[in-house]
Parts: sequence; C-alpha cells; structure tokens
Amino acid sequence: MLHMYLRQSKQKRADGREITYLQLAENVWDASKGRSQARIVFNCGRADDPEVIERLRRLAKSILRRCSPETIVADDPGWQLVCAWPYGDVHALEAVWRRLGIDAIVRAQAEGRRFGFELERALFALVANRACAPGSKLYCHEQ
Repeated sequence: MLHMYLRQSKQKRADGREITYLQLAENVWDASKGRSQARIVFNCGRADDPEVIERLRRLAKSILRRCSPETIVADDPGWQLVCAWPYGDVHALEAVWRRLGIDAIVRAQAEGRRFGFELERALFALVANRACAPGSKLYCHEQ
C-alpha cells in the first residue's frame, strides 16, 4: 500500500535565508534496504508562493469532491476522530468582516499606536466569540 503525503523540504541559501519547498511524496518499500523510501511524485514549488498554495487548494477540493472525509474514516476502522473544531462560521464571519471593510477601518484607526498586539485580530476574535459561541471577554481571552 502506498502512502502519499505533502512534505516540506527546507534548503538553506548562501545568504542564510531558509527556503521551504512543498512536494507531493509517497513511501515506497525498498526490499534491498529493508525499509521504505520517500519518492517525490511532484515538486509543487515554494511554500511562500501564493500560486502554489492556490494549486494545492484546488487539488484538495478536487480530492474531496471524489471522497468525503466521512467516507475515508468510515472505510477504515483504524481511523479515529480525536478532535474536530468547526471553522466554517468563523470563515464566513471573516469574509463579512473584510467585505464591510471593518479590518481596514480598525487598522487605520490603530495606525501609529502601540498596543503590543494586532488590534484588528483581537477585535475580530472578540466579535467571532460573541457571534459564534457567546461568552465573556475573559472567557475569550482564556481560550
């Protein structure tokens, strides 16, 4: 049985920068060595390239159209769901947040001030907490 996965390969440049590449790989048994070897199926490109990330998103969507995660787990009794967090509501709320321009307004108002944290992200977390799972500000901070 082949096991395919997305792997990261890091290379250090002469100037000291570290570049991360993404590769689609599979483990293949090498009988002569008595162990499995990673075989690169496809070099995706640099991890910081938005086009590479978009291609991987399209690939993931294509895979999930053909087999849902529920089907994958149901087909193999060895799989066990340990923990799952719903992010759909937060994702939708963030899209509305950006479409209304709230992120830009908060960033503009916070410009030139030192908070020691990213104010816009903190405010979004508070709003998302109240909208998706209402709780106190203290409870939100403790999460």
